[in-house]
Amino acid sequence: MIQTALDMPLERKIEKAIAFYQTYCDGAYGAFSGGKDSCVIKELGVMAGVDIDWHYNNTTIDPPELVRFIKKHHADVKWNNQYKHMMTRMVEKANPPTRLGRWCCAEYKEQGGNDSDKVIGIRIAESARRAKLWQMVVPHRKTGKLILCPICYWTDEDVWAFIKMRGIPYCSLYDEVDEMGKKLFARLGCVGCPMAGPTGQCKEFERWPKYEEMWKRGFEKLWDKWHGVNNRKGEPRFFEVYGSAEAMWEWWRSGGAYKESDQCVFEDMMSQR
Repeated sequence: MIQTALDMPLERKIEKAIAFYQTYCDGAYGAFSGGKDSCVIKELGVMAGVDIDWHYNNTTIDPPELVRFIKKHHADVKWNNQYKHMMTRMVEKANPPTRLGRWCCAEYKEQGGNDSDKVIGIRIAESARRAKLWQMVVPHRKTGKLILCPICYWTDEDVWAFIKMRGIPYCSLYDEVDEMGKKLFARLGCVGCPMAGPTGQCKEFERWPKYEEMWKRGFEKLWDKWHGVNNRKGEPRFFEVYGSAEAMWEWWRSGGAYKESDQCVFEDMMSQR
């Protein structure tokens, strides 16, 4: 059944998405990241003629090109600005983000609109885990409100074909390629996110070296504040085994924070099926 949905012609997917919007999404909260999928769901909402309250969660470490794109092309989107920079929160929490310890997503990306039905641009084609967990309507595990996924069964090809068909502006980072002509940024998100894996982190830090410097300073501040201070259980904190801020940073940068996992953004909000 899932494969049938994925194989459906784009024209039919557009029709179904518009009908879905008109049935479920009028008056909903819209989660807008500035990425290609967000641009698509926002355009579909316009086509459907429904009223969606679009919001961008400012993570404080998104690519500058993405931030400029949102300001230029989506001035109507409301900004949810954080009360503290993510590096400040990392030091306060004495815990750098890891692929399995995603406090950053919970605080900086998944907040807002939890008391309303929420439209998001998640697609099952992006990972095997998403294919197992997501469908077009999922209840929020805490509030019972609906998480609405109008392009759940769209492929990458569908997304780009729709963008071309509708002449939708998109962030220029998607057009950047390496010396072999391979796209550098198939997906956009926080610069340095461990969910990108060590290869992805390295690519991002090469592109935005000042962000790497910012992360490293954050690790140094974390170490200076918490080195030698036991956790609530009275035990040494996990990073003490590295012996220094530099060694802890190298662990994080070399893939120690990655681990193999397919957990995705927004998963913490959904009821398990």
